[in-house]
Amino acid sequence: MEPPTSPPPTKLLIRTYACKLSAKKVKLGLLKLVETSPAFNESWINGEFDVGSRIGGLHQYGDIIIRHRTVHAKSELTIEHRAGDDALAREIETLFEKSLTPKAPRMVKGNTRPQGMAYFFEMIRGSVLKHKVLLTDSVIEAAHDLDFDDYRAARSKLEFLRKLPRLSPFDVHDDPRLKKDFQEAVVVHAKPKVCLYQGKKLALTHKLSVPAEWDTCVLTLHFAILPGFKVLIGWVEERQF
Repeated sequence: MEPPTSPPPTKLLIRTYACKLSAKKVKLGLLKLVETSPAFNESWINGEFDVGSRIGGLHQYGDIIIRHRTVHAKSELTIEHRAGDDALAREIETLFEKSLTPKAPRMVKGNTRPQGMAYFFEMIRGSVLKHKVLLTDSVIEAAHDLDFDDYRAARSKLEFLRKLPRLSPFDVHDDPRLKKDFQEAVVVHAKPKVCLYQGKKLALTHKLSVPAEWDTCVLTLHFAILPGFKVLIGWVEERQF
């Protein structure tokens, strides 16, 4: 029998608990932990409100996201982190362990993937799309803050981006939906977002909107077209319409 293999250090993990503490007490505990624990010597904490905190660090594989939710008088705490930051996540768990009871995370209906666009984009990184649609780490980090959850709409637009570098106006002329997406995606924006790619700054001169079918939320993909008929998505954000 082969020994179990460890997940890659950048893989997203989530810990979910029933929580007896208020959001304020969790926030105060996190602030003190980051300030005093040697494990967090080169880390910092952000988050304006008690219900959410983001811990970043110079030597972390990614940000650690801590969320406190209360629904129907029952509170839940989640810790989302990269596998390589498991020791730091365990420090947080140990701090509150007397008030926490582990529970199953919220999953996408009919799927084994946790809810949230960060996990969706991580899944895309491991799919066949990865050969033509590249996603930076900054996309995963930004996706933690998104409320957008129309995964089918997002997947459809990513499939379109996979084809985009080879498309011409003639190819989309007879399809109003494709024509609209094509006309939006080929516009070159004068003040683009910028990301790091292969150690260099890359201007994300193109955008594509992804409206949610059942909500008023619109996801925006900021991307660049690379040699080899590839697309690099370097930033995502959302807005209401």
